[in-house]
Amino acid sequence: MKHDDLPERWKNKIVEYLRKSGETERVKLSAYDFFPNQILEIKFEDDSYAEFRYPLLINAPEFNEVGVFTEHCGYHIFNLGGTYINKKSTLDE
Repeated sequence: MKHDDLPERWKNKIVEYLRKSGETERVKLSAYDFFPNQILEIKFEDDSYAEFRYPLLINAPEFNEVGVFTEHCGYHIFNLGGTYINKKSTLDE
């Protein structure tokens, strides 16, 4: 999904993240918000998994969700229940 497809609660969460990061004008993510040396592994309770490179991860326990935002592969929202998240560095490969 793209920014415009996000539920309003997640658009607000991105603005909150940007404000905490010192951004006062932007309301959408840019290329500078992603982490070039980060890999995010997500494993689900049925043993399926997903891996994202260079993502931005925003936890939203108030929604029981986590947002995974990528520059080229879209924005993804996952339920926290039964989800294991592991962040690692590409420098470790």
